[in-house]
Amino acid sequence: MCIRPVHLGSWFLTSLLGSLVIESGSVSAQDVLRVYGPEGPYPALREAAELYGHRNHVAMEVVGKPIRKWIDQAKGDADLICSSAEFMMTDLILAMEDHIDETSVTPLYWRPSSILVRPGTPKHIHDFPDLLRPGVKVMVVNGSGQTGLWEDMAGRQGNFRTVRALRNNIVLFARDSTEARRMWLARKDVDVWLTWNIWYKADCRLSDLVPVSEDYVIYRQCSIALTQLGKEKSSAREFVDFLKTPEAAAVFAKWGWIATAEDSLARAARTVIRVVYDVQEDDWEFHVGKGLARIRDLVADYKSLGIPQSEVNITVVFHGGAAYWMLRDEVYTAFTRREGPNPNKTLIHDLVEWGVSIELCAQTMKQYEWKRADILPEVKIVPGVCPRIVELERQGYVYMKP
Repeated sequence: MCIRPVHLGSWFLTSLLGSLVIESGSVSAQDVLRVYGPEGPYPALREAAELYGHRNHVAMEVVGKPIRKWIDQAKGDADLICSSAEFMMTDLILAMEDHIDETSVTPLYWRPSSILVRPGTPKHIHDFPDLLRPGVKVMVVNGSGQTGLWEDMAGRQGNFRTVRALRNNIVLFARDSTEARRMWLARKDVDVWLTWNIWYKADCRLSDLVPVSEDYVIYRQCSIALTQLGKEKSSAREFVDFLKTPEAAAVFAKWGWIATAEDSLARAARTVIRVVYDVQEDDWEFHVGKGLARIRDLVADYKSLGIPQSEVNITVVFHGGAAYWMLRDEVYTAFTRREGPNPNKTLIHDLVEWGVSIELCAQTMKQYEWKRADILPEVKIVPGVCPRIVELERQGYVYMKP
């Protein structure tokens, strides 16, 4: 579900005789419950605060900005501090210099790491391994609740080459999510924003969301804690209790957070289908290459079963006698000495649009003296069929031949 765009910053709610008034000077300082936190939890926290404040006639001020912009002010007037990761809460306890009651830290809700891509997925990115392809430009956040996120994801399988390949593709390191959003708008050449799913929920007009499979996904949770000032206020303690209720959980779930044990179990149970096809033989069926026809049938089967595209990763590596199926029309005509365009072209395009990775062995290209310009633009070039298949099998792909 797409949520309305959120403008990060501060939000002030005053509940006065049952009506909502947004103005900063309507109540005295001691009557205001002030909550500070980073950008990530802000939309959900703001909405939950609105519900609590309206119902209990409590004035709420919620600030959601990069920590460096509010940390000094929070030392003087914060009642509650929110974090977007457990390591961040630890850092905040140290930075706030004993202003936070460490015993009051309350974990709340989780969110999964996700991939944001340009609308329409022009680079055909469907899961984390696609970020490792040469030429994919990735932006990460090196701060806030995302410190080390990209490295944790890349290291899930214990493969140094995965970490190295992703590092080579990172072109921007943002300090925080606000800066990352600004860079995403300014740098249209960036293909991927590696972040949390909640940033898609904050404004889905800016990107498409690509879920990350369980082999690479990372979860981190938001927490809230009372300050020494806040623990003296019954309204602050009650707000923490409210954040643990089903009503507040529903608000956080709307913004992409995992709010219940059932949500966590459902996601953990989801498995991603990974198949790599080895196509070498020049066999035909119904006027197209038989290997391509088999992949088309496989995709149709998954669709009929209701399995979403995001949970199916199919890679097809072509070499040997079937390699010429990947040629552009004019090169195909010259190579086969047949009139007419390449009959496989439309099917290749359709499969790639659905998310199938169509790949061609560079060694076969070298054998036939083909260049990149001779190959259909949707086709990816891999150094060799054997190392490519072995690499995918290490990632959990099942090897098959049509």
